[in-house]
Amino acid sequence: MPIQHKFYQTNFGNGFETHNAIFDITPYKPEVMIVGTFNPDTPNANFADFFYGRNFFWTAFKNLFIHNAVVILNRRMPPNGIPPAILNPTLQEIFQLCLRLKLTFSDLVLEVLHNNNPNYQLLPNDNVIFNGVEYNLIQDGQNGNVGGLQQLNALGQVIWNTQNIINYLCDNPQIKAIYFTRRPTGIWAAQWNLIVNHHCMAGRFLTNIFSPSGQGLAGNPRMNALLHHWVHNNNPNFGQLDNNWLLNNGVNLNNF
Repeated sequence: MPIQHKFYQTNFGNGFETHNAIFDITPYKPEVMIVGTFNPDTPNANFADFFYGRNFFWTAFKNLFIHNAVVILNRRMPPNGIPPAILNPTLQEIFQLCLRLKLTFSDLVLEVLHNNNPNYQLLPNDNVIFNGVEYNLIQDGQNGNVGGLQQLNALGQVIWNTQNIINYLCDNPQIKAIYFTRRPTGIWAAQWNLIVNHHCMAGRFLTNIFSPSGQGLAGNPRMNALLHHWVHNNNPNFGQLDNNWLLNNGVNLNNF
């Protein structure tokens, strides 16, 4: 069977649900969408309890919107292994931030390894062995002997979620800001451009921000560098969070 998105269809039991890896059932009309890449349901490795549950995203958002200062320096979960029982922020705090900020989420890849019922072996990380070749389901392309989503896509083993995302955005014109959490290069460029260039996006704010993984970001601590990039970026390859939106939600830009 294919490896689906971790939140392909999830009922969180509190009025929040996902369908087609889109956070589409919420007790509010969302105004901001965060678009990512893929969150594979790899039970040996992916312990995420929500979109971006493992990396710096939610600790950064708690710094921005709760502490209004850089208080938390770490990822929400360690990069490997079972996470601690108590997470900061908690899942309940994440839902409260979603409610307060009217957030929704989606990812561009819906599932992989679906074509012709392929045989594969899950490794104790985000990697698989398929036809004798190792692939990582998070990384973009080839890294040494390990392939990535680009190589799986070339084999016809990626189902894109792009049209579902476009349909959702067209059905929700109140969503005025759409952020893609990486630089749109390689296989991601074509999919992101399908969204950006669709007629339903007229009058909306669409940009890309630095990956909340912080990978490849210069500066330490990484949290400080990431938040500064999100708030004050002047790198032409990236955008930044809408400063008016931040100010309207009580963020002091000078703190980051």
